[in-house]
Amino acid sequence: MTSVSPAMFLTAGRTDAGVKRDVNEDRFHVDPARGLFVVIDGVGGQAAGGKAADVALSMVRERLERETGPVRDRIREAIAIANNEIRRLASTRAEWQGMACVLTLAVVKDGTATFGHVGDTRLYKIRGQRIDKVTRDHSPVGEREDAGELSEAQAMRHPRRNEVYRDVGSEPHAPADADFVDVDEVPFESDAALLLCTDGLTDLVDASSIARTVAQLAGDPEAVVRALIDAANAAGGKDNVTVVYVEGERFAISQRALSAPIAGLAAAPAPPRPRLARLVTVTLLFAVVGIAVARTPGSILSMLSIPSFSSPAAVPLRSGTDALVVQPTGSIAAAIRDAAPGSDIIVEPGEYREQIVLKDGIRVVSRVPRAARIRLPVAVPDAQPIPAILARDVSGAEVVGLTIVGDSATPLAVGIYVKDSSVSIVDVEISGATMAAVDFSGGGASSLLGSDIRDNLGAALIVRDGASPRISHNVFQRNAASERAAGTLVVEAGAAPLFFRNIFLALNPDSFVAINSAARQALKNNNWFVPLTERTPSRPNTPARPQRTR
Repeated sequence: MTSVSPAMFLTAGRTDAGVKRDVNEDRFHVDPARGLFVVIDGVGGQAAGGKAADVALSMVRERLERETGPVRDRIREAIAIANNEIRRLASTRAEWQGMACVLTLAVVKDGTATFGHVGDTRLYKIRGQRIDKVTRDHSPVGEREDAGELSEAQAMRHPRRNEVYRDVGSEPHAPADADFVDVDEVPFESDAALLLCTDGLTDLVDASSIARTVAQLAGDPEAVVRALIDAANAAGGKDNVTVVYVEGERFAISQRALSAPIAGLAAAPAPPRPRLARLVTVTLLFAVVGIAVARTPGSILSMLSIPSFSSPAAVPLRSGTDALVVQPTGSIAAAIRDAAPGSDIIVEPGEYREQIVLKDGIRVVSRVPRAARIRLPVAVPDAQPIPAILARDVSGAEVVGLTIVGDSATPLAVGIYVKDSSVSIVDVEISGATMAAVDFSGGGASSLLGSDIRDNLGAALIVRDGASPRISHNVFQRNAASERAAGTLVVEAGAAPLFFRNIFLALNPDSFVAINSAARQALKNNNWFVPLTERTPSRPNTPARPQRTR
C-alpha cells in the first residue's frame, strides 16, 4: 500500500517468496511517519532464517522508534542489539543454530537519509538520469564490482556472487565495533528517490533496468515495487525478493521533465572499499550443522567437488596510475620492487617461476581468479625451505586469487610464509607443499580467507607461537599425505588463531596438533568437519545463505 508521509514523500513496500522458494525469509518495514525504512534477508533455512529476520526487525524497530540520541548512534545500537539477540536465541534451540540475517535500513529526515547496512542487501538513490548504489556489498564479489574489477553483469553471473563476509547474528558485536555496521548518510532531495532491496532483486535485475522501471512508473510507488518484483520473478525468481521504495515529492515531475531517455543508464559504483586486510570474508554461513552452504538446493559435497569457486571470467583492470600489469613474460617480484605503497599488481593469466616477496601496502591480484600460477624456479631444491610467497615485517599487503603449485619438477616446501606481518590472503589455491601450505609466525593481524588448501604432502597450516591469524571460510582437503608431515593442522602452544566457518573434508578436530580442549570445542562449534564416507544431509527447501551460489 502506498503511503504519504508528513515530510511529503511517497512510499511503498512489498515482498514475495519468488518462483523457486516455498518459504519467504525476507522482511521489510515502512514507517513514513518516522521516516524509517528497512529490508532484511534471513539466513539459516526454513524457520531459522525467518526467525532471525523477525528478531532483527523487532529489535531494530524497538530501538529506532525511541528517537533518543543521534541517529547514527541509534542505528549502530539497533543493529548490534539485533545481532546479539539473534546470537543468543540461536543457542537455545538446535533448529536455530547458525541463523543470521543481512539488512539495510534508512532513516529519512530533514532532507537527509542516514543508513545502516550489513551484508548484501542494498540501498540505491535515483535522481535525474543517475542511479547510485549507496551501500557497499559486504562480499568478495560485490567488493570487486564496487572497485571496478568486475562489471555488474560479470558480478551477477559470478559463482561466488552469494557469499558475504558480514552478517547480523553469527558473531557477538558491540555498537562501536569496526567492520560491522556501515553507517553513513546521503542527501535526499525532493526530486530524488530511494530504493532498498534484497539480493533477490539485484541478482536478477540490473541497475539500469531498475532505474528505467522507477522512471517509467514514478508517482506510483506501489506500481514500482510490484513491477520490480515481477521482473525478478520473470528472470527466474530464484530467491525471495523484497523492495521498499521512497519517492520525494518532486521526483515524478522531474522524471517526466527529462528529455533524454533513461535507457542504458549505468549504476555508479560505490566509493572504493578499505583494503582487504580489514575485511572478514564470509563464504559459507553455518546452518543447522553450524555452517552455511549453497543457498540453492543440492548436495553440499557436489558443490565442494568443484576445485575452485572462482569465476573463469576475466576481470577488467581498475583505472588509475597505481595499477601495474604483469604479463607471463614479466616478473611479479620486479613489479613489487618498483611499486609504491598502495599500488595494485594485476597479474595476467599464466605461469610465473619466481619467489614473491611482499611489500608494505602492495596488493597482488590475479586478474582472472586462480589463473596466475606461481612456482618456484627449478633450481630451488626441495630440501631448502624457501616459500613461494614471503611476508616478513610487512603491513597492509594482500594476495588475491593466485594459485601456488609444487611438484617433482618444481619442488615447493612452503606455499606462503608470513612472519610478524599483517597480510590478507584471499581466494588462493595451494597444492604440492612438502612442509606447509601456509605458515604463520610471530605477531601481526593476518588472515587466510576463502581459499582452497589441498593435496599438500606437508601440513595444510602451521600457526606458530605468538601468531593469531584469522582462518575463515576456507576448504581444507587431502593434506599431510607424507609420513614426515608434522600434522594436518599444527597450532603451537602460545598461538591464538581464530578458525571460523571453514570446511575440513575427511578430517576431525583431533587432527589439530597441540591444541587445548577449549579451542578444540570452539573448532567443533564454529567449523564443519565433513566425513566423506557419510552421506551429506539434504538441504531444506530454503537453504542457508552464503555460500549462496545464488
